[in-house]
Order: sequence, then structure tokens, then C-alpha cells
Amino acid sequence: MLMGFKVKNFRSFKELQHFSMLSGKVRNNENHIIEKNKHKILKFSGMFGANGSGKSNLILAISIGQTLISKGINTLINNQYYRGVEDLKDKDSYFEYELALNDKLYSYGFEINIYKREIVSEWLIDMTKTKEKIIFERDLKHNTYKSDIKDKKHSNFINCLDEMKRNTQNLFLSEMTRRLVMAMNNDIFFKDIFSVYKFMMQDTIIIRPSTHKLFDIDYIKNKDKIIKILKALDINIVDFVTETDNMENIRAKLSDNNYNNLLHDIDVLSMRYPNIKCTLRIENDLYTIKKQKDNNYDVCSLKFLHENNNNSFGAYDESDGTIRVLELIDILLTNDKLFLIDELDSSLHPLLVEGLLKIFLKSKTTNQLIITTHELKTLDFDLIRRDEIWFAEKNQNGDSKIYSLEEFKDVARFDRKIDKAYLEGRFGAIANIDTSYEN
Repeated sequence: MLMGFKVKNFRSFKELQHFSMLSGKVRNNENHIIEKNKHKILKFSGMFGANGSGKSNLILAISIGQTLISKGINTLINNQYYRGVEDLKDKDSYFEYELALNDKLYSYGFEINIYKREIVSEWLIDMTKTKEKIIFERDLKHNTYKSDIKDKKHSNFINCLDEMKRNTQNLFLSEMTRRLVMAMNNDIFFKDIFSVYKFMMQDTIIIRPSTHKLFDIDYIKNKDKIIKILKALDINIVDFVTETDNMENIRAKLSDNNYNNLLHDIDVLSMRYPNIKCTLRIENDLYTIKKQKDNNYDVCSLKFLHENNNNSFGAYDESDGTIRVLELIDILLTNDKLFLIDELDSSLHPLLVEGLLKIFLKSKTTNQLIITTHELKTLDFDLIRRDEIWFAEKNQNGDSKIYSLEEFKDVARFDRKIDKAYLEGRFGAIANIDTSYEN
């Protein structure tokens, strides 16, 4: 689980910002808390703020680790440093993940020079005990590394660190995992490496309104659960059916790069779950895909049946809101994942947003959900906790800061209409509209 995240010199974040999923002293909605390693961690957090305030940049910042591991630093756009000050293009950008995984606490992070597309430093530290344990730490400026692991029988680990002390293009976490997978090495000694890699690559799910998405869940196999959820949300779908399709139809809807990325993602999921049937969303189309042993693909398009209607409907016949709910429903069907959803309210009615959150927060799932939203119906203490509400605000120089409603606990009383107080500007993070403008 994610306990916290720090970022500096990335997009609109100039100074170090610290986002936390640790609970405050709030006593309501205690079922929103999951206890790990004696830490109380929140299942949910919502980020509010004006358009252009930096909300989406937080999602991008958290997801950058996944980008570097899967695609490498050369794929980064090299102007994503804070550009409000000219000389910051030569300064390092900082990213740190505070994690609770498998009864341990970790700090994993890296510094990079975005303009030069170079890794500057990287570390993984076991923070479980009072005395921290350096699993690995490398400093690319000085071509050095540290590790509290001295066991000679794991010389491949130390050798890899030594070989990478000058490697500014690849993360050690990624390279070490690649070597272990190739060698089919399941030594428990490497559990720390595998745990953090798995969290970053397999258990962190990023959902944005404009992108296609592959889900490691079979919608047909889980259709009874899904239809029950849809009924609770007043969506009139009573059954799913499939229609044989092919990869060529999928390829026609994607760029070459996105199609190749899709094939790679299917391969990764298929190696992890040999018999998995994935679900793919492209715009308003839904497909199930299963990779066969002969490297061909079993592809079907999903069709839906409505009450009192014998016809089947393609996903493209459904509303954007219905497709959006089907895309988000994975948060209720899995466990131990982190979902980052930019613009949760995109295409969704306010009551649907509220209903989806209520079902998630009441569920027994151990998933975490971090959203950006403008939907004020979620600013309700009957629904969420004060420590689950965060704001993003940008100053006149374009520098974003993030802060929790917990900082306003004397103002944000539980008997107050919090959405009204927000619109009145009591917590900042709202647009300053000039209504005196005349055309």
C-alpha cells in the first residue's frame, strides 16, 4: 500500500511536496482505514482544485516510476521540470514512494535530471525497524553504491550494483528484476526487490479519460458480480455476451506504438497468469483477449443485453457514463492494488460518482483509490473523512502546492457544509473568476 509520496521539480511542482495516505486523528468512517505494520493507512484520497492547479500533475508524478521501469528514461519528454524558473532545468527532480508491502515498510525513490534524461540516484531502504536497512543505494554523480547486504552467496546482486554504478539510463530495480526473471531466480532473499517492482508495475493502475486500458480481469467470468454492481448504480444491463473478433480490428484503432505496448502488456499478464482472459477498453469498445500457446490471440468483443429487450448492444451503443463505470469497476473486484484515476467525474452523473464511492468505501476490498475531481457532492463528511480530502493550488508564478483539509481542522468542523465552505474560498484551491469582464 502507498503510505506517502514526495515530489520536487516536476511540472508545476517547484518545491518538495509531500502527499500522505496515513490517517489523521479523525474518528468518523474508521472502516476507511487498513492497518499495516502498525500504521493506519487510508483506502481513499480525493484531490480538489481549480483547473490547471496541478491535480493531474500529482497523478503523473506518482506514475512516473512505472514509466521509467517499463519504457526507460529516454522516453520522457525532457521539459517536464518546473519551468517557472529558467535554471531549474539543470536541477535534479525528486520522487520518493513510502510503501507498506508484505509486513515491511520501504522507501523507494530516485532523482533524475529530466532535461538531460539521466538518472542521478536511486535507493531502496527497508524502514521496518528502528535501524533502517539499505537494500541498495546508488549515486550516479560519484559512481558509487551502498548496500547493507554483504552475503557472498548473492554476488549476482552486488555485481549488478557494481555494473550499474555508471548507468544513468536504467533503474537498478528494473534491471535486477529482469535478470532474476531471466534466471528464474525465486530466492526469498530478493523478496524486497520483487515486492517493490510488483507494486510499481503490476499493482499500480493508472486510469485517464483519454487512454485505452488493459485490465487483468475477465469480465465474463465476473459478470454476475459486475451486473449486481451495475444494478446498484441504476445501469440497465442485465447480461453480457461475446462475439468473435480479431486483433486486426484492435490494431486498426491504435497507433503502432500503442499497439506494440498493448502486445507487451498482454505478454506480461500472460506470463504472470497463464490462463488469464484480459479485458481491453478502447474508446467506447470493450474486448476480451486471451493469448494462446501458439502465440495467437482469442479475441471477442463484449455485447450487452438490456432488460425487456432481446437485442444485444455493442459497447459503442452504450453511454460514455456506462463505459466509464465498466472501466472503473475493477476497483471493486480486486485487492491490494493502487488505482490512480484522473477526473473520476468525467462522463459520470454526480449521483453516480457518489454511489460508486459509497460502494467502494463500504466494500471489504484492500485496494487504494486516489482521484482528482471537481465533483462537490464528494465533499461530504457523511461520505469521506477530513484527512481524505486534499487540495492543489497554483500561485501567480505557476508553482503548485498540495495540502490536506486536516490543516483546517479548526475551520472544517464535522457540522459544517464542507462543499459550501470550499466554494466560499475558506480552504483556497478555487478559481478566481473575474465576473466584471466585458467583451
